[in-house]
Amino acid sequence: MQWKKFISGRTFAFGLVACLFTLSACSPVNGLLRKGDALAAEKKYGEALAAYVEADQNEKKSVDGLCRAGNLQLRLRKPDLALKAFEAALEKVPESSQAYLGMARAYLHKGVMATAVQALDKSIKLNPQNAEAYFVKAKMLKRLGKKKQAVIELEKAVKRDPSLTAAHMLRGDIFFSAGELKPALKSYIAALRTNQNNTKALVQVGRTYLLAGKYQSAQKTLERAVLAGRKNAWAHFYLGEALSHGRQVEKAIISFQKALRENPKLGMAHVRLGQIYEGNLMADRAHTAYRRAVTVDPKCFEGYVNLARMQLDGKNKKKAAKTLQKALKVNAACIPCRVLLGRLQVESRRYSKAIGVLEKVVQTDYQNNEAHYFLGLAYVGAGLLDKATIEYNALALANDEERANALRIQIEKKGQR
Repeated sequence: MQWKKFISGRTFAFGLVACLFTLSACSPVNGLLRKGDALAAEKKYGEALAAYVEADQNEKKSVDGLCRAGNLQLRLRKPDLALKAFEAALEKVPESSQAYLGMARAYLHKGVMATAVQALDKSIKLNPQNAEAYFVKAKMLKRLGKKKQAVIELEKAVKRDPSLTAAHMLRGDIFFSAGELKPALKSYIAALRTNQNNTKALVQVGRTYLLAGKYQSAQKTLERAVLAGRKNAWAHFYLGEALSHGRQVEKAIISFQKALRENPKLGMAHVRLGQIYEGNLMADRAHTAYRRAVTVDPKCFEGYVNLARMQLDGKNKKKAAKTLQKALKVNAACIPCRVLLGRLQVESRRYSKAIGVLEKVVQTDYQNNEAHYFLGLAYVGAGLLDKATIEYNALALANDEERANALRIQIEKKGQR
């Protein structure tokens, strides 16, 4: 009997010690957190939040439940509710780096930058090794237009966590938007190291190769992107771009059509189809494609530009003028739109208006030979032959013989009158 009591006593003692050393195993917190994560992944947000709240009720010295609840509210675009969760976390654990990071993300979402900075700096001070804090700071700096400082913070983030894909991607995007293709490519490839089938990273690598003129590399990468994400419209679209550059017209058409199946509102896919049809002398199909581009995406100014050009070629000046007005509403700085507007004014013999439009274009984009040509014609129409000759010289220096000769003939005809 004594022996049995000793055994049962020792068993209880060992069990108690084991429970103390493996508190997480005895506590329902981890199970509730996993349950909340699973429910959130299933989009059962109310149930997920309930699981996080229950987890918090069982936490004494940690705030994982509250912070996950706050992060979920941010995903649901409810920053005020998220702030309440993070504030409750700080009341419970005043020195929680995790809670300060959540507050920073919430204030960033609300656009309250100064407070977001304060919360971020506090989070980093409490936990200098948290890569996500540097990533959030980089996003904030990028939003403020401080891209160089953002890159510095991203470098700190990936140094602490090389597997932080979002940081590599953001770094790549900053370089890509600045036209710095080599560092952009390096960043996107780094993002792929964690997951070789990351569709977004593959698409960005493919886009970078396209801009660099490496069309075969672009095609190979974008074929991988399509396999990794068959529902990704941009993967199909940029593969179509690569195939077009490789003169694989039929395959390009199929890729653009697949892009439209995944995203019927992708106006640029219609534009590319229109350009292919136009290049193969299928004017009616091209016209229809450009029409569809601006119908499905009223902000697709490239569709308006191509449509207006075809309308001008067809001598339909009234329709072209209306189309160009729509294009310029979408993008007031659109150079091709202004060149076409200048051409329209020239063909309508409104030379002064044409000069006013086209002089601004060549000041902005001196390499635009089409603008020089129509500006030269406008000068000829207005009797300003000296200025027309300057435009002829610009075309001749650019080795644009066809336009230069056409303009020279008009100058000579006007001079003989």
